[in-house]
Amino acid sequence: MTRPLTERRPIAVHGATGRLGRLIVHELGEDFAGPIGRDGLVPPCELVIDVSSAEGTAALVPRLDGQALLVGTTGDLPMDALTAYAARAPVAIVPNFSAGVPLLIDILEQLAPRLPQGWSIEVVEAHHAHKRDAPSGTAKRLVAATGRPDVPCHSLRAGDTIGEHTVWLAGPGERLELKHVATRREVFAIGAVRHARWLLDQPPGLVRP
Repeated sequence: MTRPLTERRPIAVHGATGRLGRLIVHELGEDFAGPIGRDGLVPPCELVIDVSSAEGTAALVPRLDGQALLVGTTGDLPMDALTAYAARAPVAIVPNFSAGVPLLIDILEQLAPRLPQGWSIEVVEAHHAHKRDAPSGTAKRLVAATGRPDVPCHSLRAGDTIGEHTVWLAGPGERLELKHVATRREVFAIGAVRHARWLLDQPPGLVRP
């Protein structure tokens, strides 16, 4: 049974002092249960939003005790540990919290198999200069959506770019470009909270929104 939207559901944030973490804390409002700091202590909560790092995720999972887990971290994630923990609690790995990227993925999954013979696909992604992983988790998901494991992916790290992903589908004399551009970082915080509230009502397992 879905609980009333007004009922408080305490949610902790791992990576609460980062760019995105601070915005998520603000978006959670009274549902913010507290941060998970360097000491690794998890405050009483029903769910943890992890926006730290792949290394941070690896350190976090053994400290959880049945809380739902929403992973927004990208990079070399500890998939064995996450899969094992999912036997006890709902776990979702969402490399991009925006509303538009899932639509882009859906379009690409439908379009890629219909391309004429001889057409190629390439993915270009751009983020701010401080983003460490390349290609981004979203870019990897877009490559997977094409059904072609050998799709080239190009990464740019420049300035304060929030996030841009472009899929080129090119044939002789013409091309299509599918593009998503984030113009405000707040869209990711809003999406993180939306995904978290959905995940709270899911059964244990690795689930996909």
